[in-house]
Order: sequence, then C-alpha cells, then structure tokens
Amino acid sequence: MRRGRSIKDRGGRSSIRHRLEALGLRPRRRFGQHFLRDPQVLMRIVEAAEVSSEDTLVEIGAGLGDLTEHLAERAGRVVALEVDRDLCEALKSRFQGHAHVEVLQEDALHWPLPDSLRGYGRPRKVVGNLPYNVGTQILLRFMRHPGEMDLMAMMFQREVAQRLVASPGTPHCGGITALLQVHWEARLALRVPPGAFHPPPRVDSALVVFRPLPAPRVDIGQWGAFHKVVKAAFGQRRKTLRNALKGLCGGDLRMTTEWLKMAGVDGEKRGETLSLAEFASLSRSLLKLRD
Repeated sequence: MRRGRSIKDRGGRSSIRHRLEALGLRPRRRFGQHFLRDPQVLMRIVEAAEVSSEDTLVEIGAGLGDLTEHLAERAGRVVALEVDRDLCEALKSRFQGHAHVEVLQEDALHWPLPDSLRGYGRPRKVVGNLPYNVGTQILLRFMRHPGEMDLMAMMFQREVAQRLVASPGTPHCGGITALLQVHWEARLALRVPPGAFHPPPRVDSALVVFRPLPAPRVDIGQWGAFHKVVKAAFGQRRKTLRNALKGLCGGDLRMTTEWLKMAGVDGEKRGETLSLAEFASLSRSLLKLRD
C-alpha cells in the first residue's frame, strides 16, 4: 500500500527533548506526559498489536507521533487522539498529506463511545501509551464495549498491569481484575524500564494486550449491579464480605446475610478470595433482592 512520501522523514532523528524545545513545548504534568523514545519498544508495541494493512488503529495519546509513525507504516488507517492542543497541531503538520492518518484533538475520557468507534472499519484495534494518572479510567471506558474492538494494547504503570493480568485469590488481584475478566482476556506482553521514556517516570511500565471473549465468562445479570458489588468488596480489603457489602443493603446486616445466603457465598470471605462466578452470583442475587 503506497503512503506517499515517507512519514519517517517528517519526524526526524533528533531527541524528543530537542523536538519539544523546537516546538516551544515541554512535558506537561497535568496530562501525565512521558514520551516513548526507545525505537525497539515502539516496534514491539506494533508487533504485540499484530498490526496489519487491514486494520484500523485508534491510538490514545499520540504525543509527538513516534508510535503513530510505526502504526501508520503497517495499518490501513490510523486515528490518532491527542488531548494537548499544541501537540495536536504538531501531529497534523507531521502527518499532512497522509490520508490514512487522521489526527483528532480528543480526550479519551470524553470521546463518545461506542459511536465514535463504530464510524471506523474492522478489524478495529486500540493502542496507547496511557497517562498513569488516568490510565485505569480510560481502560474502564473502553472495556465496556468488547463488541466494538478486536484487540487493545495499552501501556500502564507496571503495578497496575500486574493487577490487570492477575488471577483470583492472588495478591495482585483487585476490583478492576474482576471487571475486566467478564469480557476480556489479558496478558502482559512487554515490560518497559523508565529509561525508555522522556522524561523517565519513577516506576517501570508494562504493555498489556487485551482480547475480547466470544461470550462473557459468567452471567453478571446487570453491569451496574456487578460494578457496585465488586467496588464494595474491594473497597475495604480487611473487612469480611458481610461487612464490606452491607452498605449496598442500607447498612442492614440481616438483609446482607440473606443476600449472601441467596448467592451461596460465604460472608466471612474477603473480596480478593472470591472467584468471578461468586461475584456474578452476588450481582444476580442483589437484583433479585431489590425486586
């Protein structure tokens, strides 16, 4: 597939710091900006996302466009989202003349979903070096729509990544682990040291690849109820389920005990020890309890 003049000629080989200085910019803390500068890491992200000429790639947080460049070399279409207005203008200049690259000044936390995704062809994939301060929130938004994506490859703080791929009952298991596992399978694809970024963060990072399941692992009844149960169970880890969940019953321990019995879940357990099936049973039973 012809791309016209090489995109690589537009990016140049100078360091990210010098390129930012040339634009009169610096990394902005409020946007959580840490720009990937290691070319090997960039290529491994493209490989982990299994990018092909048939794909539409939505990139979250395109920054200076270095990952965008690698994606555009292989993908049929790239939609680059960037919340920073100044970086967005630089991206538009860099990819001017490349019709298969669309640059949008958009915040992934507010980009309309799922309608925005549905405007693009399949296979449809989402890739991003997510800001640490809002990475989990972005993931929570996108993972609600498994039927609209064929794959996601996202960079997180390593500690967060470990929770995303954790198994029930393990130390890293958290609320987001249970929420994610209903519709997705996740694997840790790549660990990335601080030196791969400018400026270097204080922690290691990791790329996680998510694939939507053909069908939900369990019947949760209703997403809102399931989310409330999981959030309450993990909100106070030291408490037993009976005490952690009583807020969903207006503080009534008798009703909470009835609910747990209906769900077939031991109220003396703690949230991190529950299986996905037990969380689903609690969610379905809560809906019955409220009928």
